[in-house]
Amino acid sequence: MNKLSSLLRSWRLNEYVVIAIEVCGSIALGIGIATLLLHTLGFDPGKGITLLLGGGFTDPDYLLSRATFIMMTGLAFSIPLMAGLFNIGGEGQMYLGGLVSLLTAVYTGNLFLALIAGGIAGLALGLLIAVLRVYRGVNEVISSIMLNWMLYYLTIYLITNTFYDPLAPHESIKVPQSAKLGLISIGDFKLHIIFPISLIFILLAYFVLYHTKIGFEIRASGLAPKAAKYAGLNPEKAMIYAMCLGGFFGGIAGSLNVLGFTYYIDTLLTTMYGMGFDGIGVALMGRRHPIGIVFSSIFFSMLIIGGQSMQMILNAPKEVADALSGIIIMALALPYAYRMALSYLRARRVIAHGGG
Repeated sequence: MNKLSSLLRSWRLNEYVVIAIEVCGSIALGIGIATLLLHTLGFDPGKGITLLLGGGFTDPDYLLSRATFIMMTGLAFSIPLMAGLFNIGGEGQMYLGGLVSLLTAVYTGNLFLALIAGGIAGLALGLLIAVLRVYRGVNEVISSIMLNWMLYYLTIYLITNTFYDPLAPHESIKVPQSAKLGLISIGDFKLHIIFPISLIFILLAYFVLYHTKIGFEIRASGLAPKAAKYAGLNPEKAMIYAMCLGGFFGGIAGSLNVLGFTYYIDTLLTTMYGMGFDGIGVALMGRRHPIGIVFSSIFFSMLIIGGQSMQMILNAPKEVADALSGIIIMALALPYAYRMALSYLRARRVIAHGGG
């Protein structure tokens, strides 16, 4: 038994070493390609890369606050992916969570109710997507895309026509003081409290996925649905669990954005637009693991803010900054994407061989 435990520890250590090498190599490759692109376009490569990788550290509070939202949408994507679902509905779940949190805060003034209401709204949306997939055979990608756009325009309509601020018509009514998540001060350093709260949700996700029966069913069903079914598990139920959990965290992303950062929703959703899709890259960079998603979301946020610094200081077009960030993100995501594809092909080969 001791020998087996020793072998398992050794295997895990080797796996972590391989992952560390992959990450470092991917970053080096991405930076190398980005440097070459900057040189080709006539920009100073050294200054450009320095701004891209270091610009976010000029405002640590903004860096971590922005990471908070894509951290939650990263969970919204990664948890369903563990069950074999491709949830790109994090965008719509964030919109709905933000809107429901805002209205709950305005009409109740209760912070806890507003926060949880946003999560439940996202959960309900995830449940709808899962039910359509499991019981009606509607692909979750199609339903997610449709719901994303429906909620985008519905939210804009409600903010523009009903819940707008008379003193600032381009903004919604404001979150009351009693329902606001404020800041914490550590000496001269101030930090929005939403980041520490997001870490609590990360720990919750980790506990559910790796220390509960529901988490085991989700991971086992996604890894080998037929084997899970043979072992007495229900892969379809696992899909519903996964989408509900993913939707909950997507809704929490919107709640934290509205209750703890902007305190309103603007009529173009500029503070939320695109963060659901950013969560896909964050989830892949973080290897679908909640702890990995924490670091990948901070890195992703750093690239976004660094790209903005490049635009202001180097006068680089937004497209150039986005392209450089995309190159580095793709380089980081490729090794894991390759592993996933290889694992899928091997599983299909084993199933085909067994069937034959």
